[in-house]
Parts: sequence; C-alpha cells; structure tokens
Amino acid sequence: MAGLTAAFAGFAGGAQAATIMADTFDDGDSAGWTPSGGTWSVVSDGTGVLRQAGTSSDARSRAGSASWTDYTVTARVKPLAFNGSNRFVAVLARAQSATSYYYLALRSNNTVELKRLTNGSSATLATAAVTVSAGTWYTLSLSVAGSTLRGTVNGGTALTATDTQYAAGGIGLATYYASASFDDVLVDSTAGPTASPTPPPTTPAATTPPPAGSTVVVAKDGSGQYTTVQAAVNAVPANNTQRRTISVKPGTYRELVTIPSNKPFVSIVGSTGNAADVVITYDNASGTPKPDGSGTYGTTGSSSVFVDGNDFIARNLTFANSFDEAAHDYSAEQAVAVTTRGDRLVFDNVRILGNQDTLQPSSPGTATVSRAYYRNCYIEGDVDFIFGRGTAVFDRCEIRSLNRGSTSNNGYVTAASTTNTNPYGYLFTQCSLTAASGVAAKSVHLGRPWHPGGDVNAIAQVLYRETAMGAHIKDAPWTDMSGFSWRDARFTEYRNTGAGATVTADRPQLADAQAPTYTAQRYLAGGDGWNPIF
Repeated sequence: MAGLTAAFAGFAGGAQAATIMADTFDDGDSAGWTPSGGTWSVVSDGTGVLRQAGTSSDARSRAGSASWTDYTVTARVKPLAFNGSNRFVAVLARAQSATSYYYLALRSNNTVELKRLTNGSSATLATAAVTVSAGTWYTLSLSVAGSTLRGTVNGGTALTATDTQYAAGGIGLATYYASASFDDVLVDSTAGPTASPTPPPTTPAATTPPPAGSTVVVAKDGSGQYTTVQAAVNAVPANNTQRRTISVKPGTYRELVTIPSNKPFVSIVGSTGNAADVVITYDNASGTPKPDGSGTYGTTGSSSVFVDGNDFIARNLTFANSFDEAAHDYSAEQAVAVTTRGDRLVFDNVRILGNQDTLQPSSPGTATVSRAYYRNCYIEGDVDFIFGRGTAVFDRCEIRSLNRGSTSNNGYVTAASTTNTNPYGYLFTQCSLTAASGVAAKSVHLGRPWHPGGDVNAIAQVLYRETAMGAHIKDAPWTDMSGFSWRDARFTEYRNTGAGATVTADRPQLADAQAPTYTAQRYLAGGDGWNPIF
C-alpha cells in the first residue's frame, strides 16, 4: 500500500538516514492514523489527500511510535477555511497523547508559531510573521533533536527553540477551528526508530530513484552512485515532493545540467564545502552552431545550467561557462553560466563564472515572478553579466568585473528587464563590487535597462544598498540601452561606500522613508511569505 512505509537509504559521508514513515494517502485510506476530534477522511476526488472537514475546536490525527526520539516530520498543508481570526493548522512532533506534544502552527493572523501543548495547556516557544492564505499549499517541517526544536515554512521562515518537556513520541496533524487538507507526510531521522532498520536494497543505486529525503553521491571516479550530475537529476522522480540532495565530489564536470520544472526540491551540494573544488561547466556561446545544423544556440540556449524547478538549492560549488572568446570569432559571444526560471531558489557559497551574460535570473514568462536568493556568492563577468526579468537578492556577495581592455567602458554589471508590474528586480545588499587586475578606474557601469525585443513594459528595477564599490565604478554609472533611457528605469542606490560610491546628480538615491520597503525580505516574500535569509 502507499500508506505507512519504512525504508532506509545511505547518505553521503557514511551517515545513515532513515525514512521512518511516509504517507501520500494515494492508497485512499488513512490506515495507521488515530483521529481525535474533527472529521478526518482521505478524499475520493482523485487528489489523494487527508482532509479534516470540520471547523469546530480541536481536531488531531496522530501516527507513529512513542519510542521515536530525534527526527523531522514534514507535511504539505493547505488550510481550506478558518472559523475566526486566530485559528490554525499544524504538524505535531513527540506527541505523548492527544493533548501533549510540540507543534508548528500556521495561524490565520499571519503568524507561524512553534509551541508546546501540555495536558491541553499551550506555551509559545517562538513566533514569526508569515503570510497565511486559505487555499494555498504550505510545506511545514518540524525537527526535534535532543532539546533543540526547529520549524520551517516552505523551507524558508525558520523558528528555533530549546525545550526539555518531551524526549520522545509520535507525530500528528491538527486543526483548530479550521478545515484543511494534508498530504505527503514524511518522517526522516538520522537516529531512526528503536526497531532494527530494514537492510538497504541490493539493486544498484544508479538504476533506482533516490529515496525521498535522501542524499546521493556524484563522483567522476565512480565512487558514488552516479558519475555525472545530470544522471543524478534524471533519477529524481517527476513531480517530486521531498527534498533530494545531490552531493558532488571534487572535480570538473563538463556537462550541461538542467533541473526540469517538474522536479522541485532538488539540492546540488559540493561535498567539501569549498566552492572551487566542484566545477560544473560547459562552453556553448550564443553564436555556437548546433550540432544538428539547425542554427546557433542563442543567448539563453548557451546556458551551462538551467534551473526550472522550484525550491532548488545550490551550495558550495561553481557553475561556469568556459567559452573562450579569444579562440572564436562569433558575431554573438554571450555565454551564460546559469539561467534560472524556477521560484524560491537559494544559492549559498556558489561561484558563477563567465564573461558576457554570466547569470540570467529569469522567470517562465513576463507575467510570472520568480525569486532567487544569492548568499555569500561570487559572480564575475564584464558585459551585462547579471541580466533578465527575475527577482534576485544578492546578499553579502562579491560582484567582480573582469578586464575587457577598455579605459572608458569596461562593461555593465546589470541589464535588468523587470516587468513594470513587478516592484522588485535586483537588490545588492552588503555586497562588494570589485575589479580584476588592470580594470581602469571609473570605467564600469552599474547597469543599463534591457528591453527584450523592444518590450516597453520591461522597466528595469535595480537597487545597490549598503554596498562597497571599488574605484572602477563610474561617477555616472547608469547608461542607456538600445534607444531606451536609463532615466526611465527604476535605478537607485542607498548608503553605499567606497571609492566608487560618489553621489552625483546622475546617481538617484533611495530616500530613507522608502528604505523599509526595499529590504531583502520584501523582495523575496511574494504572496507566500518566503524568507530564506540567513
């Protein structure tokens, strides 16, 4: 049946990860769950979800074992209706009974709370603001490890607390004066339950999809389950609903990598923690002829890496386009390292290398907003090397301009094409703008407005905030593009420092009163309250 299962799979580094329990409710029943209050049933409309239909007082459905200790319970939760202004839906951990447990609650007053219930009396351990809307799916995750508790919403907003009330117990789902749907419940632990684990399957991992919540290893020398990154991505099931991590051992992987839109929750992580140790690269350019003779790749088509799946994470590695401009004489030499079109993406300690058009934060269409968070990253290039219509926050990143040999115009950091209905394009906050050796002083532009195909609705939005700017930045750092004036774009600065941060009449400054509206959190929150910032 597709109900409660127990399966174990090896993680990288020799650690043993255990999926203690998983229930997708696709079998049409709620076997193994004990309801307490409310009206619980697996709906028969083809969605395969567990639903609590009533909106009166407390309703809980619990599962698992009283012997479970350290684990993470994750579930997709969709509030359907709230009967009042301070009602909630929740996931439970270390449940002792129907009235004693830890729980992570989404409240109708737009908060998320980490709480403890003891014999029916609740205590709030931590709280945060988050947008809560009926009819919207949320992924709630509650971890318990010793006395440490941690809850997250959609992999972003996180609450932590320390409490010693409960050391063990099962899991659960709950509503309080609310109705809700629940799906894809997973209990994952590095400690596992007290029962002996099931031995791993004998089928080679390379022919088996990685289990939900697992880590698989990519190694060029064959010491992992896969020898290429794309092979590991291909093994992730379509419409995946659980975090799947691809750990990549040191080496240069010359391959094209695509994270398809039907494969969310994929992480690619360099195994050493040093971003330079793992390099994923290819060398197509816009003008590179396709092998089948059907023309050239074009700018976007030149990308070494495409990220179309939502909730993608990259950490501790390098993405590059290694196209050699000096060795070719193409009429179009844009060469993209990474194009992103998925939403809620995180790049942490990632190097992104190229020359012209290095990084393209984009979206599936002009009417769609896709968000990406770049933390502690290194991005280099020369002409328009961060470009596109996506919403992107660059937090504590180094943005390095390469030397293209001009003393007057050594390139443009950005070429944003933000849709005019989107208030948030690019934010550079607490970043450092640096230059390679030989780059002339006052020769680099902060950006220019890109109007793809002459689109008059592409009104670039870029803010450099509290960023250190080197002497290579021009005193008049914004410039026109393809007949469109930079003055019609939404270009601003705020409290920047360094030799390149001179304030002139050609450098619009954000007013102090506007500053709270243009923070990293405001750029990324969207309608779901996403907050990946750390």
